Amino acid sequence: MGPVPLISGADALFAPGRIPTIYLEGKLVPLQPSTAAELGLKDGQVVQASIKLQQDQPMLMLQGKTLPAPGLLASQVGESFWLRAQGGNLVPTHAPPLISRIANLLYRPNVNSVLPQLFQPGTLDQLLSQVRRPDLQAQWRSMQLSMSQLTPDTLRQAMMGAMGAEVWMARGLQPPQDTKQLMRKLIAELSISGTTEDTDSTLIEKLTKAVDDIEARQVQAVQAQAQQEVLFSMTLPFVDANPIELTVRRGPRQEGEEAILTVNVHSKTVDLGPIWLKTQLMNAQQLDLTMWAEKESVVAQARSRSFLLGDELRSAGLNMRAFNVVHGARPTEVSDWTPSGRGLVVDVSA
Repeated sequence: MGPVPLISGADALFAPGRIPTIYLEGKLVPLQPSTAAELGLKDGQVVQASIKLQQDQPMLMLQGKTLPAPGLLASQVGESFWLRAQGGNLVPTHAPPLISRIANLLYRPNVNSVLPQLFQPGTLDQLLSQVRRPDLQAQWRSMQLSMSQLTPDTLRQAMMGAMGAEVWMARGLQPPQDTKQLMRKLIAELSISGTTEDTDSTLIEKLTKAVDDIEARQVQAVQAQAQQEVLFSMTLPFVDANPIELTVRRGPRQEGEEAILTVNVHSKTVDLGPIWLKTQLMNAQQLDLTMWAEKESVVAQARSRSFLLGDELRSAGLNMRAFNVVHGARPTEVSDWTPSGRGLVVDVSA
C-alpha cells in the first residue's frame, strides 16, 4: 500500500471531556508501509501516542517509534493522546473507558519476538539452572522436541500444549505441558531468589514479554474462531536444533468457494541458513508451495529435488500444483487478518 496520512488538519489531543487540538498546519503525516507493518497497525485498533522533543523538534512517539508531524508545538511536548486506525489513516479519538488485558493482547503488535530467542538450544536451560528447581528443568526437557525424531504425533502434542492449559481444563481434560505456565513459575522463582538485581530484572522483563506473546497468540486464535476463521501461531522448541516458527491461517469462507488454508514455517540452521516455506492448501488436495532461502546452494538443491517432493505428496493423496523456490529472504507481509473485537466486554474499536 502507498503512503497513508496519519493526521490531517487541526485535530485533537486527548483531555477529559474533549479532544484538544493538535496543530498540523493542514498537512498530512505520511506513514510508510514498512512503518505500518513494523507497528502492526490494524483497522479499528486504538493506540496511544505522545509528543516528544527530538533534536529540538516536536515529534510524534507511537509505540516506541518517532514520526515527524509538521505543525506540532514545543509547548505540547509531554502530552499524550489516542489514535484509531481507520480507513488507512490514524485519526485522533477519545481514550477508551477501559482497555482490558484481553483487548491489549488481541491488538498486540510484533507478537512472537522473544520466544525464538529463549528457545535457542541451551538458553532456557541456563536460566532454569539458576533457580535450583529440578522439577522445572525436567518439565522443560520433556517439552523440547527432537528434530531427528520428529513425528506427526509429537508435533500434535506440541500444538496441543501451545493452545494453553486453560483450553483443556475448561473441557475437563488433563492439560498437556504448557510453556506459559513454566515461564510464570520461572519468573516467580527469579523474583524470590534473585542474586543480581539488574540481571534478574532484565530476565524477568524478557520472560514476562514472552508470556504476553504466548497469551496474545492464544487470544487472537480464539478471536479468529469467533470470526469463523483460523489463526494459530506457535514456536516449536528443539533440543538439537534452532526453534521453528509455525503459523496456520484460514480466512473466512467465501460464498461458493472453499477457504484457503495457509501454513507458514520459518527455520534457521547453520547448514541451511534461514528458510521460509509457505504452503497453501485448496480443495483439501491441491497444494501451492513457495520457499525462500538465502543460500544459493539450498535454492539449487530444492529445485533439483522438487520432483521427489511431488512424488511424496502424491503418495499421500495430495497434488502439488506449483513449487516456487526464491533466492533471498521472504518479503515482509502485512497480515490480512483483522480482529473484530467481537465478544470483548469493552469494544476498543468503538
